[in-house]
Amino acid sequence: MKIQIIPGKLRGSLQAPPSKSHAHRVLIARKLAQLQSASASSDDIPSFSQDIEATKNCLVQLDKPKPFLDCKESGSTLRFMLPVAMVLKEEAVFIGTGKLPSRPISPLKEEMELHGCRFTMGREAGSPGVSRYKEICTVRGTLQPGHYRLPGNISSQFITGLLMALPLADGDSTLELTTKLESAGYVDLTLDVLRDFGIDIDISASPAGYTVYGIKGRQRYTEPDSTLIQCDWSNAAFWLACGALGGDVTLTGLELASSQRDKEIADILAAMGAELSFGTDSSIRCRGEHLTAAEIDVSQIPDLVPVLAAVMSLADGTSMIKNAQRLRIKESDRLFTVFDFLSKLGADITDGGTGLSLTGRPALDGGTVYGHNDHRIVMAAAVASCGCLAPVTIEGAEAVNKSYPEFFKDFAALGGEAYEV
Repeated sequence: MKIQIIPGKLRGSLQAPPSKSHAHRVLIARKLAQLQSASASSDDIPSFSQDIEATKNCLVQLDKPKPFLDCKESGSTLRFMLPVAMVLKEEAVFIGTGKLPSRPISPLKEEMELHGCRFTMGREAGSPGVSRYKEICTVRGTLQPGHYRLPGNISSQFITGLLMALPLADGDSTLELTTKLESAGYVDLTLDVLRDFGIDIDISASPAGYTVYGIKGRQRYTEPDSTLIQCDWSNAAFWLACGALGGDVTLTGLELASSQRDKEIADILAAMGAELSFGTDSSIRCRGEHLTAAEIDVSQIPDLVPVLAAVMSLADGTSMIKNAQRLRIKESDRLFTVFDFLSKLGADITDGGTGLSLTGRPALDGGTVYGHNDHRIVMAAAVASCGCLAPVTIEGAEAVNKSYPEFFKDFAALGGEAYEV
């Protein structure tokens, strides 16, 4: 799908979209509670994105003796379900599409192999002319309790998968981090959901000062009376950025007390000169005219990089995005793809290997960019259009379906002009 956007400022109010990160975790916890109690939940969670649909379909497979888990392009689904499925099953097959089969599952794979699992890596499948998938791996052997060690700076999703699986193991376990934890907010969100479902995790520090999780085995997931899916600060950031770039946008439903670290977008935009106000009804309003540069360490907020870069390309002075090297292994190489789309729009941007440098301009040129099959790149390009002189055409704009299918509908609701061409 190709979308053309006529530059303009966005104004109005929206309900913030639901959190994909929170929904993944609640769905898995709810399924594990149902499997342990043989009950069904009356409170369904809509499939509001392709990633959530992937997780829901994989959870249905857990009812089968040998599950066949199609993770689509969802890295969260694959990395969460690998340990969750294998603590329950003796064999499971994992497949995926797009870039997912090439995204790393090490060192989670090696830790699972040390604890009872055997991996057979897969092969490409499908037929000519048909959308192809790839068998990522077949895993045999039930995940065993024990002492697990993972770096904290590769993927918090590996940590989440083990934290959700090991309470069901036939014995106690520890999960020791060997480096400082990055993207800690996502693990905090996992721990919040586990507590809501009655799972107890002890947290301590190793002699080296890194986090150690103590996980008792044979625990039971117990579904609470109700679990509301939080609104998503990651996707809300795109609309707040549009407000900061000369617009006036209000979002409702965002929890300031949420464990989602991407709520830092509010503080960052305020520090750059945007005007933010908070209502008693969980609303946040963002307006802006003149923004100034900032230097941001994104090790804990990597998903904000595309939208931050779009804003920084239009802020006075030279901004720095630091400690962003993990973005090389997202849906795209996000340091390159951010550099690519903003360069094509006329931004003054440099890819420094582990981060980005941007010298802001009063306005960007506009032009044609490619979405790189990455939802955050497409949405960030739409944000950048607010500061362009000429229309912005986004090729591959359907990538938003991964996390936010209603994005362009909401863009139009705020007065944006976006047309399929």
